[in-house]
Amino acid sequence: MRGSLVGLAVAGFVLGLAGIALALSSEHQLVSDPIIVVGLTLGWAWIGTGLYAQWRRPGNRIGLLMTTVGFVWFINALPESDSALLFTIGTALGGLWFGPFAHLLVAFPSGRVAPGLERWLVRLGYFIASVQGVVWLFMNPEDCEGCPENLLLIDSNQDVADTLSSLFGLASVGTLAVLGYVLVQRWRRSGPVQRQALAPVLWTGAAVAVAGILSVIPASIGSGEDAWNLVLITLITAVPFAFLVGLLRSSLSRAGAVSGLVERFGAVSVRDALAEALGDPDLTLAYWLPRPGRWVDAEGRPVELPESKAVTEIEQVAAIVHDPALLEQPELVRAAGAAAALALRNERLDAELRARYEDLRASQARLVAAGDEARRRIERDLHDGAQQRLVSLALMLRMAARRHPDDPDLARAGEELKHALQELRELARGIHPAVLTERGLEAAVAGLASRSHVPVTVTAELDGRLEPAVETAAYFVISEALTNVSKYADATSAEVSVRQANGHVVIDVRDDGIGGADPSAGSGLRGIADRVSALDGLLEVSSPPGGGTVVRAELPTSAAHPTPAR
Repeated sequence: MRGSLVGLAVAGFVLGLAGIALALSSEHQLVSDPIIVVGLTLGWAWIGTGLYAQWRRPGNRIGLLMTTVGFVWFINALPESDSALLFTIGTALGGLWFGPFAHLLVAFPSGRVAPGLERWLVRLGYFIASVQGVVWLFMNPEDCEGCPENLLLIDSNQDVADTLSSLFGLASVGTLAVLGYVLVQRWRRSGPVQRQALAPVLWTGAAVAVAGILSVIPASIGSGEDAWNLVLITLITAVPFAFLVGLLRSSLSRAGAVSGLVERFGAVSVRDALAEALGDPDLTLAYWLPRPGRWVDAEGRPVELPESKAVTEIEQVAAIVHDPALLEQPELVRAAGAAAALALRNERLDAELRARYEDLRASQARLVAAGDEARRRIERDLHDGAQQRLVSLALMLRMAARRHPDDPDLARAGEELKHALQELRELARGIHPAVLTERGLEAAVAGLASRSHVPVTVTAELDGRLEPAVETAAYFVISEALTNVSKYADATSAEVSVRQANGHVVIDVRDDGIGGADPSAGSGLRGIADRVSALDGLLEVSSPPGGGTVVRAELPTSAAHPTPAR
């Protein structure tokens, strides 16, 4: 590649010298000497900056397009020739540079042209550049003293030539206007990385556009036209350097940031350090877990890699999700990823640990939900099966006792059956209260309070029904706390408060008993602590000796994991 670039550089330099030789040996002069010099400098600028860009970014065709603009630009030196053939070729093809120039604007900075408007715009630019030479079919350069013959002339008609020139001029202006619209839209939807590349081109392009508009004034009054043309060409000369600055600006600044990337790991997170080094504040990281084979974020939550962003994988450890503009410099992304590889491995281990914790918690929640569903099913089976049979048997014994009022055995059997039926109802209620499913938490808590051996005051402030898992967990927290009050607290009263606050259900069960409760000493509080934890809730027990006991639970109003429907 280096030999090819050197060969192109030599060819460009020779073409420029040939243009100067044509201008110096010409017996006619279409433009002034300063414009000739600046114009030739413009060609060298495009070729030189294009070759440098191609050397630095060989995978990007922007450098090739810039070099093409420079070589085609030198065709404008041919009209200075005294040869009729070279003069005709130069005048007919002098505008060919407009095609690759429009292509360059559309493709910058990625070097690619998107389907749709962009592709049609590039085709229009090449079409205008190719056909505008038809003006010379009707133009006789008779006003040019000493100019060679126009070999393309078929009919000298200045009106037709002027009309065609105006049409092609309007088409070029319209194309540039649409190009400006495309660049502005690209700027608006681009991230910071791509804007660094677009800014120099937009500013120099705006300066050229303003100078081009102002150059119409001298042309219309017939004075100072050469001076304005000189200003315009000088500004156009700055355009290739703006392209070059746009291509290299972000890479140079990021290269320095990558060199100090490792030093930043101690002060900021890996994500923040990479975002700063690559100039993409929206950068995110994903970590690959071989088992079970999925991507997770830093918290261990499963994530999907977005299709709207670019993804660079680092050693099957992590993926950097970044601005697509960074794909133009993949070596920088890979270098930054390699520098961060060790830190990414450590973060991957942390993410894997969090993911396993999330899986364990989800499994625990599913087990609790399955247990609750089994409780509901057993309660329904007892209610619809054994309990109904005992109720029927009680009716039969009552009828028999009425027929045989003097039979004491029937009376005792009826009483025993009554107690058995009551114990069965208590058992079913302990497994899962039907009132909780049918009427909700408030009614179920009121039932608990009415059956308690200690007077209980209930305060409930709920906005409606809660999710089944949340209602069930809240019910058993209150049930276990009131059971402990009745058995161990030696209390004279208790209070139950249930309210919603900040997306949580807050439950307080207080008593005025002897205190000294130890949650680790019994299985009841440990069981409800596991149930609360499975829903990502919090359970606290405060029980100083002689100061009563307070059991507080906070449950999210929405269960962290799906539970069976009612």
